Amino acid sequence: MKRIGQRILQDVFSGYLKLLEKTVKIDWQEEELCGSSQIFGFWHEDSFFMNLVLKNLAGKTAPVDVVVTADTRGDYIEHMIQKCGGSVIRVPDGYAAFGALKMLMQRSYEQARSLAVALDGPLGPRHEPKKLAFYLSEQKGEDFVGISLHYSACLRMFWRWDNYAVPLPFSKVTVAVKDYGEVSKREIPQLPVRAVPWNGDVLRYQKMI
Repeated sequence: MKRIGQRILQDVFSGYLKLLEKTVKIDWQEEELCGSSQIFGFWHEDSFFMNLVLKNLAGKTAPVDVVVTADTRGDYIEHMIQKCGGSVIRVPDGYAAFGALKMLMQRSYEQARSLAVALDGPLGPRHEPKKLAFYLSEQKGEDFVGISLHYSACLRMFWRWDNYAVPLPFSKVTVAVKDYGEVSKREIPQLPVRAVPWNGDVLRYQKMI
């Protein structure tokens, strides 16, 4: 019964993503990506719509592997990512992640692949970036690309630590893609919490908590 329930939820999530893909307007505020592969970072609260963002970026970068938790929460995420044509690397939480990190690095060295990481995932605190994405940028010598989103209308789950956001059909999502170049885990750049819609002809960012 547990497996049946899980499959039903996976189908519901995937079906809703398809509905959003058909009805949501995306306002892209995008810088040109440099190099064949990058390290993408986003906030955990934007994980749901990031499936469609990465799907749209697929033709502009190397194939993207999304770093996902190895526990059961990751099963739903993996299903949605695969439905959007992506792939995942399952990484345990805590200290057990170090072994998986070695495998992750080896895989990305052997093939030209981009990596996507929820900066404050998997368990927060909210909007406090961990060092993984910046460590990967430093070790691989690849640009770190920050992705921030803004929703004109969404369902926000305030009872979760990340205030998880699910946009509503026929709404508008602003997606800001900023290339910070190669970064270091010792010098983490100032990252916007949310993108700010166009104010005419100037791309602006605003830190909103």
